[in-house]
Amino acid sequence: MAKLYFRYAVMNAGKSTQLLQIAYDYEKYNQRKVLCLKPKTDTKEGEYIISRLENGEIKRKCDFLILPEKDWLYNTLVSNIQSANAQGNPISIVLIDEAQFMSRDNVWDLARITTEYNIPVIAFGIKVDAFGNPFEGSTHLFALAQDIEEVTTRAICRVSEKPKKATMNLRLVDGKPVFEGSQVAIENNQDIKYMPVCLDVYMKLKYGQMTLPKNKF
Repeated sequence: MAKLYFRYAVMNAGKSTQLLQIAYDYEKYNQRKVLCLKPKTDTKEGEYIISRLENGEIKRKCDFLILPEKDWLYNTLVSNIQSANAQGNPISIVLIDEAQFMSRDNVWDLARITTEYNIPVIAFGIKVDAFGNPFEGSTHLFALAQDIEEVTTRAICRVSEKPKKATMNLRLVDGKPVFEGSQVAIENNQDIKYMPVCLDVYMKLKYGQMTLPKNKF
């Protein structure tokens, strides 16, 4: 039976790259139909899923953007599944980027698709925001996903004296760490950037026990 998977990590850990690799392997080597999606909330790069590798040249246009309303994602996926079946090219897998931005209803819709249509769904996302608060989508994926795994490909804190795993996303505004504000602030301009850091560094920065070295970002 198919499963609902959740793959989580801090930013810059290679989640989108892994998603694009899976899509490529399914289509190139197995000639299988894939749906690649992301929530409409994520306005970075418009309708594209993009890897940070090769200066953003590795990318793929989403089949559609996810809206948060109840049953919307379920009904849209069912329509795509029925259309693909009628064309003799059934959907083999659904891949979702920036899954933290999904609504609770979106996650339940994915669980329905997996169990009712036996189609695996892999959702990639962030566990918590820049202030240590859980995202709605991630919270419900942790609750419902049958297979949960941390992506740790490049999740290393570049600020700590010794190499440590990054578990927090530090928000920088004009190069300075901030610890309050809107949960959603897309990294799409020169003012807002994010840096993956370990909890030790995050706490020291938050409570004024250290400053961020300028040569680290």
